[in-house]
Amino acid sequence: MYHLLGGLFGTAEAFRHRTVHITMFLVLAFLFYPLGRSGWHEKLRWTSVIDFVLISCAVGVLVYRMQDVDALASRSSFPSRGDVVSGTVLILLVLEGVRRTVGFALVILPALFMFHALYSDHFPSIFLAAPTRFSSLVGYLTVDLDGMLGVPIAVSSSFIVIFMMYGAVLVRSGAGTFFTDLAYAATGWMSGGAAKAAALASGLYGTLSGSTTANVVTTGSFTIPLMKSSGFNPRFAAAVEAMASNGGQIVPPVMGAAAFIIPMYIPGASYRDVVLAAAIPALLYYISILAMIHFQARRAGLTGVPRKDLPSAWITLREGWPILIAFGAIVGFLLFGFTPMIAGATALVLTVIVTLFRAETRLSPQDFCAALETGIRATIPIVMACAAAGIIIGSMDLSGLAGRVSGAVTVLADGNLALALAITAIVCVILGMGMTTTIVYITLAALVAPSITEMGAPIMAANLFIFYFGCLSGVTPPVALTTYAAAGIAGSNPWSTGIEAVKVGIASFMIPFMFIYTPSLLLEGAWYRILIDSVTAGVGIICLAAAVQGFFRRILSGWERGLLGTVALLFIVPTWQSMLVAVVVLSGLWFRVRKDKVGQADA
Repeated sequence: MYHLLGGLFGTAEAFRHRTVHITMFLVLAFLFYPLGRSGWHEKLRWTSVIDFVLISCAVGVLVYRMQDVDALASRSSFPSRGDVVSGTVLILLVLEGVRRTVGFALVILPALFMFHALYSDHFPSIFLAAPTRFSSLVGYLTVDLDGMLGVPIAVSSSFIVIFMMYGAVLVRSGAGTFFTDLAYAATGWMSGGAAKAAALASGLYGTLSGSTTANVVTTGSFTIPLMKSSGFNPRFAAAVEAMASNGGQIVPPVMGAAAFIIPMYIPGASYRDVVLAAAIPALLYYISILAMIHFQARRAGLTGVPRKDLPSAWITLREGWPILIAFGAIVGFLLFGFTPMIAGATALVLTVIVTLFRAETRLSPQDFCAALETGIRATIPIVMACAAAGIIIGSMDLSGLAGRVSGAVTVLADGNLALALAITAIVCVILGMGMTTTIVYITLAALVAPSITEMGAPIMAANLFIFYFGCLSGVTPPVALTTYAAAGIAGSNPWSTGIEAVKVGIASFMIPFMFIYTPSLLLEGAWYRILIDSVTAGVGIICLAAAVQGFFRRILSGWERGLLGTVALLFIVPTWQSMLVAVVVLSGLWFRVRKDKVGQADA
């Protein structure tokens, strides 16, 4: 309620608001992730004393820091003993909250950056710098608005909490069922329709759930068995579900939590700009998955779900129109220039109102409270991760590490943008093995994005590149948690499912490179250039899917697959010359395949 009222009527001064925000979620973290128990509802144990002590410490730190905010801020560079003690306690509480909600791996990274800031004079090469006093480090991290209370917490306290509550209320009102029925009504009858509908439903649901793994568990529990019963092998069904659920992070208007932070690293950009820029890449992402499904289904001779077994699109829309209005409202508010905070809060209130008009979507007071609890639960790890990200950023600011690493990347790549992008993509995937997308983006936005931009990449494209590969780390082996969750439901081997997911989503690993070199895919430039480049990119991705699956109206030979793959690359990185060659070769291949098809029919 605190955040909802803040969204509608404004928040307190930044330091107070963000400190209260962190304290509230520290308390919630220790309540919902108790020590020695699986949940807060279980019987209290002796370890509960530790939880209550930690909660008391969090509240005590808040009380101390709220007594005289102006005096506290004025001595942030030379904090008093009380400031250092309270700040140290706050940092330790945040690290414990991160350990409980996200995992120990995310505790290590901020601890390493703090250690570097304190002892940077003992490090070699680019890591060498003047050390920071412990008291100065604590003061900067816990008082200054460029430390723990910086951009990540500013975003989580303003936007993320509200959007997560909005998504939870919408899902509780039946949005998951509505989107699933709509997807099956639209595509279920097609060849491979069960998988196509599952991909669309998971993508739509993923924009609201806030967690790719939760998305897989929720939607995959019925989409994966349906895909298997339609003839798809378990490995492919799990791979489709994993890639589709993972894509929910890049689908406007909500996107992943990190998307709210991107505008903070792009001068003059708004969240609306990010949403618009991400639209075409998100469309290409799902075109690639649908194309892979289509050619796999055609190759295996699979048909769609009989129409009589599919939900009616008209009935679905008639019964779920409040969901459509509520979902459309957030899009409209953002496109018309409302701030994300006001847009999210207003859309949340509107959702509660419009869902009252139909029994299918109406929420009881108990349902509404349960939805808010679900939203808050999902937000706790995000807030803890944002606080950890603030520690990382603040430590880098004090040591000057970001600028030196950025320069080192430029030297390592020898000014070659393609090599710098490849290095960045690999680092994103490696960091994403143990970190959240938010942490991966924030860390590399500070360390690498400046060097990529200096080499010629547009600033929006550079930041979205990092964001995309941070998202893709969740489906990239060896640590692909989203894929492994889907494999568990499908009963397939996790490792082979991870490889299959990379195969299904192979185009998604190329899309970030595409919009770096073709900024029109981010809606930059003349409308005709945007249209031409979007169409050619789509055709290229479809050709790539056909080449990978080895089917293009018929099963392709090895050299035909290679030729079609070459055509795909010519379309994906377009020039007038390459497009002309691609069109000629594709036309020749089309007529060859068509002739063989006709010959087989005549025979």
